[in-house]
Amino acid sequence: MPTIFSLKALFLKPAALSRQSLSYLALGLLLALLLGSSGLALLALTGWQTAPEVQLWQDPWFWQVLKFTLWQAVLSSLLSVALALPLARALVMDAKLPAKAAFLRWCLLCFVMPSLILITGLVVLFGFTGWLTPFLNRVFGESWSLYGLTGILLAHVFLNLPLAIRVLTSQWGSIPSSVWKMAAQLHLTGWQRFLLVEWPALRSVLPALLGFIFLLCFNSFAVVLALGGGPAATTLEVAIFQALKYNFNPSEALFLAVTQLLVAGSCFWLFSRWGKLEWLAPATAGQTWRPELSTTNRWLGRISYLLIALYLTLPVLGLLPTAMSQGLAGLPWLKLFKASGWSLVFALTASLLAVLMALQLTWVASNQQQVGTQQKMSWLTRLVPIAALHHLIIPGMVLSVGLYIFFMPLINWMDWGWLAIIWLNALIALPFAFSQLKPAVFTYQANYQRLATSLALPLGIYWWRVVLPYLKPALQRVAAIALVLTLGDFAIFGIFGQPDYTTLPWLIYELASSYQLAAAALASLWLLGLAFIGLILLERK
Repeated sequence: MPTIFSLKALFLKPAALSRQSLSYLALGLLLALLLGSSGLALLALTGWQTAPEVQLWQDPWFWQVLKFTLWQAVLSSLLSVALALPLARALVMDAKLPAKAAFLRWCLLCFVMPSLILITGLVVLFGFTGWLTPFLNRVFGESWSLYGLTGILLAHVFLNLPLAIRVLTSQWGSIPSSVWKMAAQLHLTGWQRFLLVEWPALRSVLPALLGFIFLLCFNSFAVVLALGGGPAATTLEVAIFQALKYNFNPSEALFLAVTQLLVAGSCFWLFSRWGKLEWLAPATAGQTWRPELSTTNRWLGRISYLLIALYLTLPVLGLLPTAMSQGLAGLPWLKLFKASGWSLVFALTASLLAVLMALQLTWVASNQQQVGTQQKMSWLTRLVPIAALHHLIIPGMVLSVGLYIFFMPLINWMDWGWLAIIWLNALIALPFAFSQLKPAVFTYQANYQRLATSLALPLGIYWWRVVLPYLKPALQRVAAIALVLTLGDFAIFGIFGQPDYTTLPWLIYELASSYQLAAAALASLWLLGLAFIGLILLERK
């Protein structure tokens, strides 16, 4: 009997070890690709000189750029959250507000909307020949200009106010109706109810929300490049682009990149400790019992609802008559269809790659959180969150140009630039996919993994018939959000793109730069339509 058991262990143990070894090998290769991409990009920039241009910290221009970068990010985050607070409260508390679910879905589309669509819409409304420019000139005088801090704030608030509305509506809606009823039975005043019932729910999410919006605005590129209007409104990201694209000064770009990484990394570390944001929550509000609002608060919420709805729809509605102003026959339909095809190919491939990487990383991260890991492998699994999330703070321009420089002697980018576009877009979408997929994977492993493992199913059947059907709704949402995000890529294509496979965002930029505003408006609406299809997939039950 001991001999039989020994032989059984001899034949079974290597198979188990082989499967485990292959799993760790695949994880190690993926982590090496993710971390190696960032490492090689920085290594390529440092290779041009022995050290970054550290004397730049004594240059007043550097401090002006850093000050403006911080100032516009702080203003954008504060304005976005401050404007969202009364409206989010009204969406939850006022049962008579119309079309709340549709408005929340539109908010989600605005948050993931490619920035060039918004930029084109803002130029149509507020540019030098914009529809509303004569009225604004009468109100503000000749000092009104879309370009500069004003335009940057308008664009950033448009993109991030919907996120704040979604998050705060979810938080207010998470307060149980029993708590509201108890507050009503105790005859709490409006101020007491806010302090004892509403504020505890908001306090847990406001710091993380402010930090996340600050980080998005701090790393903004296309908005500042298009609406900055000159050196006085330059951010670190744009300065990095100028140092590499126009001056080709990798040493200066590296110093600016390190500065951006330190500030953005510190901010990311802080808001990740403050809490998590649920912005893909179901688009519903006010489904349970809520107390009646006072007349003042009710009308404040309704006025906020009307004004913010106009603010979030006018830039898009303004594109319609501009796109049709020259008639359908005069528009570049062939370029539009060709660019749409390339955009979809790149976006679908990059989003699928991002979802596959996020699935493997979330599975490992959640599994280690559930059952722990062997001490000799703990160092590998600790790298998983870092590898998945660090592309949220590393400048995309540095990543693109660094890899371009590193592989330039080895690869002909004229032939292989499309590969870099897909890979780098997948890296940009990975943090969003990882953070949104992890809760679903964690729930599965906590509730069902032991039961499913006890069935001793083959690995392929286990994943195909058990794991993937359970995760299908979450995977569908994550794939859709990754698709919409990668559809709007502009910076990466600006480095690796070629005229043979122009994408929609780059086509919009070229049309707007050549003053073909009608064609640019049409391409923007077309891109918005593709993003809306992704939204439909995202919001499916």
